[in-house]
Amino acid sequence: MRSSNPVFSKIQRDAAYTGVAEATYSGIILKTVLLLVLAVISGATVISLTINGQLPVESLYGLLIGSAIVAFISVMIASFSPRLARVFAIVYALAEGVVLGFVTAIFEYMYEGIAFTAVIATATIFAVMLFLYSSRTIRVTSRFRKIMYTALFSILILAIIFGLLSISGSPIINSITGNLTIVLIMSGALIIFGALMLTLDFDRAEMIVESGADKSYEWVVSVGLMVTIIWIYFELLRFLAILASRRD
Repeated sequence: MRSSNPVFSKIQRDAAYTGVAEATYSGIILKTVLLLVLAVISGATVISLTINGQLPVESLYGLLIGSAIVAFISVMIASFSPRLARVFAIVYALAEGVVLGFVTAIFEYMYEGIAFTAVIATATIFAVMLFLYSSRTIRVTSRFRKIMYTALFSILILAIIFGLLSISGSPIINSITGNLTIVLIMSGALIIFGALMLTLDFDRAEMIVESGADKSYEWVVSVGLMVTIIWIYFELLRFLAILASRRD
């Protein structure tokens, strides 16, 4: 009964929750919004410094790689240690914001207006999935979870295979990435998968609140939601970029 989002796995394994203050939906919402705002500010600041010449262009690659590593480590710590989740959730948001800013700037430079469209589309998907979950139109059942876990496992295996083939310079990768139709279908499938992941995350958040979890778990849930939201946003950027390139 684990969430497809690995951030929530630690919560599921805990047998009991302790603490005086209990997690609330409003607390989860406020913390998720805070993390997203911090990420946006972080990304916008780095891009602004780069444009103004205060941040050397040659340092951008190292900063991007370093931020990605810090973001990964921080999100792992936040998911496994609720007591440290608040600090590392903020660190994750700031580090991920740098990556978010760079990726957004690149796509926006290539296709003007694509970032705004991706933001609106991400917010729309989130609202629609929240409505479908809250209205019980989509029910998170045991069978639903099994399907999602199978899909997640398949995506991870394919990602590893694609990575190994890319390193070896296999022509198979070039034939796939060179076919915009195939890439478009793959990107669309990943967006749908991300949207369905949200329902599992909503279910996990509901479990946390209804079971009377300690308030520190609000940060864990918020980080998990942020991971999924950013996943959807990145995939939407790629999807919209492919559409734009086909029009060109």
